[in-house]
Amino acid sequence: MRVGMIAPPWFKIPPEGYGGIEVVVHLLVEGLIDRGHEVTLCTVGSSSTRASQLNIFDGEMKDYLDAPPSSFLNIALTHALACYEEIPHDEIDIIHDHTWKEGLLAAAFIDRPVVHTVHGPFDEENVRFYRIFTQVFEGYERVHFVTISDYHQRCLPGLNYAGTVYNGILLDKYPYSEEKEDFFFYIGRFNEEKAPHLACEVAKELRARLVLAGKVHEKEERAYFDEHIIPYLSSDIQFVGELAHWGEEKMRLFSRAKGYLYPIQWDEPFGITMTEAMACGTPVVTFRRGAAPEIVVHEGTGFVVETMDEFVEAAQRVDEIDSRACRERAEKMFTAQTMVDGYEHIYETVIANEGVDTR
Repeated sequence: MRVGMIAPPWFKIPPEGYGGIEVVVHLLVEGLIDRGHEVTLCTVGSSSTRASQLNIFDGEMKDYLDAPPSSFLNIALTHALACYEEIPHDEIDIIHDHTWKEGLLAAAFIDRPVVHTVHGPFDEENVRFYRIFTQVFEGYERVHFVTISDYHQRCLPGLNYAGTVYNGILLDKYPYSEEKEDFFFYIGRFNEEKAPHLACEVAKELRARLVLAGKVHEKEERAYFDEHIIPYLSSDIQFVGELAHWGEEKMRLFSRAKGYLYPIQWDEPFGITMTEAMACGTPVVTFRRGAAPEIVVHEGTGFVVETMDEFVEAAQRVDEIDSRACRERAEKMFTAQTMVDGYEHIYETVIANEGVDTR
């Protein structure tokens, strides 16, 4: 197959630190090439890939994530529209778009089938957009939607779904360890939705060690960190900054932590750090929100709870969880190979159903 892959413009591929979508795109592109498919990747110029590469911007545009809305939208729209213009439509069989609404609107006007992975949530605002999209383009079925969890797809029935594909990780990068040290770990964004301040509250109540990691770049992240995290920092609760995605220190913390605390306060459609923790044999403690119950087996690979009291209790029980069970779940469900299998099947099905000539 000949696949045109469109990534967002904010981070290079693969990313150095934060960049969940970009990691997924990287693993998918490399996995498809390993299987003999031809891939054209639309990304930023500083990316590194074996695919044929098209770029509109030379470097990462992440600074615009914190820019006024007009500047942010200008970058997003310019990138998406230019990508759809630059991709050689007569030399590809299918386009896979990982951008957001801007890419979806561009996709509705081309003559090639498009797979559009919805990486963001179906909150009230986004549901309204997707419903309007289906009304405006009623009868147009060349855009095929993919969700990243079954929960995600249940949030908005009625789109032209091609399936669900879980995000995957490169399992060999994650060291498995049954030897745990006496600390908890959190890595991710710093905001009220991810709620790492609740992990701090748990650690403080239990008088336990907690290591926090992640990016604090954008204005809202800095404000949240200053107000909700700094008051907790101490010799027991430490912030180590943003870590390289496959860096040695991140892998050490994931594999040696006695538990991964993930106290989300929103209905997250996936949550890839939970799979990273399990791959290292580390149990996850999280709330029953979004896709968390699909990822973590309650009392099997961690604890999926309802209340803060239950969260605190679960954090004290992490040593009851079998590290091997955690690793086996990651191996079975959340590998890059499984993800590539899923998308490869979707491409083949869409191409066959639309009668695309792949010669």
